[in-house]
Amino acid sequence: MKRILLNAIVVLMSITAMGQQQHNYTINSKWNFIKNNSIQDITAFSSCKNTAEIVNLPHTWNSTDVIDEELGYYRGAGWYSKELSIPTVYQDKELFLFFEGAATKADVYINNTLAKSHIGAYTRFSVPISSYINFDNTSNKSTFNITVKVDNSYHDDWPTLKGDFTLFGGIYRDVNIIIKDKVHFNFEEDASNGVFITTPTVTKEYGEVNIKANLRNNASVDSKVKLVTKIFGPDNILVQQKTKKVNLKANTSIHYNVALNPIEHPQLWSPTSPNLYRVVAEIVDSKTNQIIDEVVNPLGFRWYHFDAQEGFFINGEPLKLIGVNRHQDFKGIGNALPDHIHIEDVLRMKEMGCNFLRIAHYPQDAAILEMCDKLGILTSVETPVVDVVTESEEFAKNCLSAHREMIKQNFNHPSIIIWAYMNEVLLHPPYKLDDPKYKSYCNYLRGLAQQIDDLSRTEDAERYTMLVFHNSISKYKNAGLTEIPQIIGFNNYFGWYGGSYEKVEDRFLEYRKGVKQAILITEYGAGADPRLHTLEPTRFDFSQEYATEYHNHLLNLIKKTPYIAGSSLWNYADFSSEARVDAVQSINNKGIVSIDRKPKDVFFYYQAALLEAPFIALGTKTWSQRTYIEDAVGTGISTMPVQVFTNQKSVELFHNGVSLGIKETKNFIAEYSVPFVNGVNKLIANNQSDAYSQDVSSVRINVLPIELNSFPKAGISINTGDKRFFYDDLINQAWMFDKEYTKGSWGHVGGKPYVRPFKRVQQPYGAKQTIAGTLNDPIYQTQLVGIEQYRFDAPTGLYEITLHFAELEGKETIHLPYDLVDANDETMSLKNRTFSVSVNGNMVLNKIDLMANYGSFRAVKIKTQVSVKNEESIVIDFHKIVGEPILNGIEIFKKL
Repeated sequence: MKRILLNAIVVLMSITAMGQQQHNYTINSKWNFIKNNSIQDITAFSSCKNTAEIVNLPHTWNSTDVIDEELGYYRGAGWYSKELSIPTVYQDKELFLFFEGAATKADVYINNTLAKSHIGAYTRFSVPISSYINFDNTSNKSTFNITVKVDNSYHDDWPTLKGDFTLFGGIYRDVNIIIKDKVHFNFEEDASNGVFITTPTVTKEYGEVNIKANLRNNASVDSKVKLVTKIFGPDNILVQQKTKKVNLKANTSIHYNVALNPIEHPQLWSPTSPNLYRVVAEIVDSKTNQIIDEVVNPLGFRWYHFDAQEGFFINGEPLKLIGVNRHQDFKGIGNALPDHIHIEDVLRMKEMGCNFLRIAHYPQDAAILEMCDKLGILTSVETPVVDVVTESEEFAKNCLSAHREMIKQNFNHPSIIIWAYMNEVLLHPPYKLDDPKYKSYCNYLRGLAQQIDDLSRTEDAERYTMLVFHNSISKYKNAGLTEIPQIIGFNNYFGWYGGSYEKVEDRFLEYRKGVKQAILITEYGAGADPRLHTLEPTRFDFSQEYATEYHNHLLNLIKKTPYIAGSSLWNYADFSSEARVDAVQSINNKGIVSIDRKPKDVFFYYQAALLEAPFIALGTKTWSQRTYIEDAVGTGISTMPVQVFTNQKSVELFHNGVSLGIKETKNFIAEYSVPFVNGVNKLIANNQSDAYSQDVSSVRINVLPIELNSFPKAGISINTGDKRFFYDDLINQAWMFDKEYTKGSWGHVGGKPYVRPFKRVQQPYGAKQTIAGTLNDPIYQTQLVGIEQYRFDAPTGLYEITLHFAELEGKETIHLPYDLVDANDETMSLKNRTFSVSVNGNMVLNKIDLMANYGSFRAVKIKTQVSVKNEESIVIDFHKIVGEPILNGIEIFKKL
């Protein structure tokens, strides 16, 4: 008994020591988890809790099934549960659970009783729990159960319905327990912190500050408190303090407005000088003078506006908004990211030279906007109404709720300048244009858009509203959507999915003439598999070189076009899109860094184009292992282009200690022809200005001889029917494209590169469908059709040969659902193809039928050996039986 009493005293002392202010901490560790869509209710879950696995939050159940070879991923229910012990003295407080993100619907139970349901995967929500806890007055600790059913099923009334990104399920952000006094800032309402700051007028001379505080008294008696508001400058010195007496009736909430004195000569917030003030709002007990609740918010003094012809202005100065979009997932962990990744992403954006971030297509972790405030990155945040909508009152209600929560939860961030909604909602409407239902659908869209826009302007009169269109202005104009928002965003992929980037300027002019509002190019981009390079960049080849070429053209066009207020390239990082059938399965490759945040060439290009401090980067850093054929017989030299990205006027490049000369840069790129030698090559680039900068890179290259008198020790790996180099980053294997055979050398005899026989083909050669049975899809997505032989005039020895095949026909094409062009319902006719393969007259494959034996779009790898004697060559014959023989890749290695 004495021990219990002593423990109670210790706990009471600790509570008293921390004062009456809000107290909160995460409860992320050791949750029981069951993924089961058949569990109907909390009782059924409780009966099978012993089968649960232990997980820590943040957590998603889709971290692995979105990257497997099966189409689709689990969209259903998952159940989380844990026991939580708290001090019994908390029974005199108000307790809440605070969820930072649970996708998509969450039902929260306390001691098996439903406490709250929330619909919305991307906004925060709070759950009052005090009334559901049975406090144990005989103990210093009270224990209760938390059970959460989370469901990411498709539901007609739950936005997002679908999109070109994976709709992960789970409690994928932090969960906190929050302890407040009976009197507190009201964050039950929309999970805001209860304090809203506005700056009605800001100039260089002064800045007005108004505070609207939402106070709540959950006690059964009236309370007299003081509302104390303090403003601290960027140097943490108190600038102003104001105190107001407030009488709070029992069990009520009130909104209290405080007009502070204008701040004279405020330190302005901008991308170049993100000066942050700090507003501390306190509720103080009038009798004891003790702080019973406190909320801290950022404050930035800035004014800005958009002009339809001249662009964007901040603090009276013009500023071209240049930045990125961002999704919130990472390799191997889905969207269950630790704060560190969010923070590092924004730091990297700033290092790239960004001044703008479109947070798409949904609100993200609080750390993102906190970092944007600190680093000076302007932002747009949007409600996740993407692609299609449901014509129902409930869907509209959920959209409006998500939008209201988004605004209130993020209201005080000075980095936010735009509230956005509805991304590409007429790209793939559920009805054809001539269907009478299409008009009704557009009427509903217009009505919903107007409601969301009106809500934005009611909740926040300062920020702009934006609706984002795909290429077709006419669809949106006919639907009446062009007249509603204050800004129009256009997603433009001309030069990627179709057309040439040379025609983008004409498209920009169409945008300008088509709407009256200010314009942002909210998306533009080109896919780039980090493993693919080429000497002949071509649209839709997924090479890093084409991506750099594309972005070079688009960025310079955007910079010089005054009526384009700004742009956000798509995307900062590669991201999960489970239905994607590109070069990398289930990944949208348009990031300028990979899904695990490794920079691509185009990232270095943007640094050179946007940074003011001296910058140099070698493009070879993204292609440090390669293979290529020598320039001439016996030279052992492979000359290849190397790009140096720099904001300097000129640059000098050294190769293995020898200068390759000084070159002038053009559009932030200097290009050299480098005579690579077999093995490791060291490159050093530096500038010629007083502000010295340098970059160093090493390239390991396997120089392939034209004549095989001495066979390469690393062997030869060839991707046939291709014009790209491929690098297998898992095993450090470099592949090069094919060449025709010449006497004394090696290569193919006969055959043409495969081209998908459709009326509208995006890729210049090969297929874009995912290949089953491999992670190296590009090797199997191209092939030679009608090949007769593959020959190696190799010296005597024992060789291992590996042949790679994949049938690329006989299957319905999978059309990319978000490539901003009309759908394609063309289907491949079934090809009957049978052939045999022999090596130096010995049959290796007899009458192989890839479709019958393996099916289409599946990797097939067959290995054999051959002994070469005397003056023999290695001759691989492809014998046509029915249809045309094919070959996707070939490897050869000299064993002895």
